[in-house]
Amino acid sequence: MMRVLIPSRVRAAVRARLDARYAARAELRAALDEVSALRGEVAALGSRLSELGGEVAALREQVERLRAAARQADDTRRLALETAEALDRVLQDEVLLWQAVDAARPLDGAHSLDGARP
Repeated sequence: MMRVLIPSRVRAAVRARLDARYAARAELRAALDEVSALRGEVAALGSRLSELGGEVAALREQVERLRAAARQADDTRRLALETAEALDRVLQDEVLLWQAVDAARPLDGAHSLDGARP
């Protein structure tokens, strides 16, 4: 390697040009520290994302249970209404039956149900 005398102005210009193109070691170290810090934050965010995924799964299960309970409540309500309507028809038929029995009895009381005359 040879040493050549270079005027200080040229040497300063060359150094300034090289410094502008290349990063200093301190800057590289700071960038590496920042990357390490960001890597830790990304790992923390990943673990939090996993926790949230578990919570979402639990909420989905709860929603499904609530939907099943709502379907069961709807079925129970429907069956209760159908039972009430059927019981209403039975009671109406019973009233009609007793009306028919009352209409079939003679008004003068000539015959009673046990067959004896008054």
